[in-house]
Amino acid sequence: MLALAMAAGVLAFSVLALTLFSVLPAKAAVHAAADSAAIAAAESASRSTAERSCSIAAEAASLNGTTLLRCDVSDSEATVAVGRSILATSFSVTARAAVPRAKPTVANGAMPDDELVPVVYPGVRESPPVRLRSDVAAALLRLLEAYHAETGDYLPVDEGYRDLAEQQRVFDQYGWPRAAIPGTSNHGEGTAVDFVNPPVVRWAHPHTWLAANASQFGFEPLTDPDEPWHWNYTG
Repeated sequence: MLALAMAAGVLAFSVLALTLFSVLPAKAAVHAAADSAAIAAAESASRSTAERSCSIAAEAASLNGTTLLRCDVSDSEATVAVGRSILATSFSVTARAAVPRAKPTVANGAMPDDELVPVVYPGVRESPPVRLRSDVAAALLRLLEAYHAETGDYLPVDEGYRDLAEQQRVFDQYGWPRAAIPGTSNHGEGTAVDFVNPPVVRWAHPHTWLAANASQFGFEPLTDPDEPWHWNYTG
């Protein structure tokens, strides 16, 4: 009986040792492989199609001894899952990585007209038109449509892109910090939106709706200085 008990103890110790020295390092390797694949997909997403980015992620996963199980690439994030069999047990890990934002290729306030799109929707200022970078304009339209579908009302939009001359005019009128120093405003990159104030003021329904929903469309509020009507597109 003693010998049997000792044998059982040795077996249990062997299983524990196998877990500690084989399974756990393998799991850590799968985590590292997932991170590597996610980063590979994200870094290629800014210059390649989603399909190509996922192919690159699959290559990275394979190089790390894992298999790509899932790959989703959006404008802002890559999500991948990789798997590996460890002692006849399948093990998978999901990882995410942010897609690097392209750096502006033109000076603030000097965007060419062909990179700006007028936003046409009820409630948006018509003359002069509110213009934004094309991806920002598309995101804003989705936001405006969602607000109207939920409330039956329209969010009034008053400002978008400002060229350098317009930034200077606003700065001369309001000064810092109410207005950004000319050449540094988010409006000069075609990524900032000013809603009409009022009704978009803190605690009013249009603002509370934006606070709860705008991030789904890539918009974040300006908090320094505190301007409830000013929202920046971050993707």
